[in-house]
Amino acid sequence: MNQKIENVFIESVAACVPKNKISASFFDDLLDPKELKRFEKTTGIIERRYADNNITASDLGYVAAKKILDERKCSSEIKALIFLSQTSDYIVPFTSNILQQRLGLSKEILCLDINAGCSGFVQGLSIAYSLANTLTGKVLLIVSETLSKILSKKDRSTSMLFGDAGSAILITKGGSTKKDSYFNFFSDGSNADAIMIPDGGYRNPFNKDSLNIKKDSRGNLNNCVQLRMDGPRVFDFTLREIPSSVNELLKVNSLSKDSVGLFLFHQSNRFIIKQIASQLKIPIEKIPFNIDKFGNTSGVSIPLLMVTELDQNKNYNNLLMSGYGAGLNWGNCLVHLSDTFEKYDLIEL
Repeated sequence: MNQKIENVFIESVAACVPKNKISASFFDDLLDPKELKRFEKTTGIIERRYADNNITASDLGYVAAKKILDERKCSSEIKALIFLSQTSDYIVPFTSNILQQRLGLSKEILCLDINAGCSGFVQGLSIAYSLANTLTGKVLLIVSETLSKILSKKDRSTSMLFGDAGSAILITKGGSTKKDSYFNFFSDGSNADAIMIPDGGYRNPFNKDSLNIKKDSRGNLNNCVQLRMDGPRVFDFTLREIPSSVNELLKVNSLSKDSVGLFLFHQSNRFIIKQIASQLKIPIEKIPFNIDKFGNTSGVSIPLLMVTELDQNKNYNNLLMSGYGAGLNWGNCLVHLSDTFEKYDLIEL
């Protein structure tokens, strides 16, 4: 699926991470020192952030959103609030509705929750852009995760990869550049079990066996309400699908790779991103990284990259973003940052 949206842009971006830094020593009972060094070299992950027990994904997102609202003085202009997360506060009610009250936003507002993973930012941005294109006001997109709360410390395939973070993105129609934005989306539900929490929904409700620790074929220990990932299958999917989907986005819209200022890839794994870059023949200088400091933060990774790695004083006329993961689902977008783009210093909670 391809989408084109005219004259909508990202006005502001903010991000918040937990103050707790988790280094390799936290996992010294899982891997020996030599294996830990190999893991760091391959994945690029040196540290990740874990939220305290009393801090949820909505708390991280709230802090990021509050920063934008306080700085831009635009609360009354927000007409839609989207909360995108796999670790929402409750099953019922939806978290965006709670954040509407907490952020002091008008009751005359569309509140929407999206349950999406590592490709979620691109999906959420598309929906936010579409709403901004038709509403007489601004859209606030909050992408936030506390994946540490659904991991087993005894699972090598997940526990060392993921970290917690929250972000907020203010989307507006208009601006001085008046450029088009382009999106494409893909989904493969036949591999939905490649990244999954088996129990706790209504296909497999939580039951007396859900907390039983089991060992998988690779020796990982987890229960049925913790995240499971088939690493080799996800790796193969990424290298098979992502480069071609990026090329398709550019081809359909008659754009060249040389016209792209930067490529912001979901921070999944440094080796994977370098392999994607190699297939696409993209110079590594055009690909920012921050996975060394934050790990894989799922849908938050791209806006977190924007906060930590982009230069606010530069106009990135063509910025290509690519997200991929649970679903299996993937998508790309090509957007511009107008001269009104503003990002704020990273916040710790």
